[in-house]
Amino acid sequence: MLRPYLAWLLTGVALLAQTTETPAGRVHVKFRALSFDGAILGAGYLEGKELHPLDLSSDCLTVEQTYVGTNPIRFVLRPSNRAAPAPEWVTAHEQLSRDQARMQMLSLELATAQQRLGLLTADARERGGKAKPNATSEVDQLKAKVEALTKEMSALAQSAARAQDQVNHPAPTPPAAEPKARPKGMAAEKAKLDAKARPTSDPRANEATERPRFTPLATHTFAADGRYLLLVHQTPAGTTITAIDDKEGAFPYGSMQFINLCAGPIEIRFGAKVLALNANGKGTLQAPAGHNAYAEGAIYTKDNDGTHLGYAMRIFQQDDVRTLYFILPGDPGSHGVRLKGIEERKAPEPPAASPGSDGKGPEAPR
Repeated sequence: MLRPYLAWLLTGVALLAQTTETPAGRVHVKFRALSFDGAILGAGYLEGKELHPLDLSSDCLTVEQTYVGTNPIRFVLRPSNRAAPAPEWVTAHEQLSRDQARMQMLSLELATAQQRLGLLTADARERGGKAKPNATSEVDQLKAKVEALTKEMSALAQSAARAQDQVNHPAPTPPAAEPKARPKGMAAEKAKLDAKARPTSDPRANEATERPRFTPLATHTFAADGRYLLLVHQTPAGTTITAIDDKEGAFPYGSMQFINLCAGPIEIRFGAKVLALNANGKGTLQAPAGHNAYAEGAIYTKDNDGTHLGYAMRIFQQDDVRTLYFILPGDPGSHGVRLKGIEERKAPEPPAASPGSDGKGPEAPR
């Protein structure tokens, strides 16, 4: 349902993140990558003629890569990805993982909505059954959201149960056909030489030997050297890569970066901190909470009727974690939004070398 929105909205992000393109040449970039529409196993990128395998997850960014090569960069599918279809139990296992990840995210949304609903209900009870001004509308929205989340989680639970059953009881694999008997000794060698020398009029036989080693997936032209987050996503024109600038200080650890993929403007509020974003806009915000502390915020949508609660957030602030949030359109006709979050934890600092450990420092006293 959301895919038609994402096709053109992500195109807007591409224009936002990359306003100019340099001519084809050589670039030196560092990047982390993410697949927006589901994991892409068997992917990689080419650096000259060398293939660098790089499976793309939809739940986390890859390890940072260093690319020094021609511009644009070329992403491909490795040959193993073009082999026979995966067994049914493998597909079921992937479906189970997706369902469980989605259920975990929805459960967090549900807990946040229920907590907010409980606070408003308790406040109304203390006020003699009268809610605060404008609270009635928020209560109705939260009730509708809780109902929608519960319904979706129920459907996911059924899907996960079916996938789990396929994983536990995979269909039997049909026996492989017995290979034909092959000639032995000198007769086998003569047969190989004859086969190589024998011309063929079947063009498909020649194509098989000339088939490229890799299947092209997507290309991207970097605007300049630097550090980027690469977002791989699907559009009507095929697989596309959007680059988000990740230069030093643009998205520090301990902060949240929001990308608004909704058709209209939104506001993210954490206490006195407010981040306003137009459609396709992006911005960074740090929650007003200390390390290992909780902070509550909300996302509001705007239209001709005013400002509406679209999403209630409760985050656990950690100074060594940064989170990239994609704000997605909610159900048609509603004021709600959806949130897709990708966390990245700062790599631990390498331990300091002890004196004398490298042979240059002072020796320890004896």
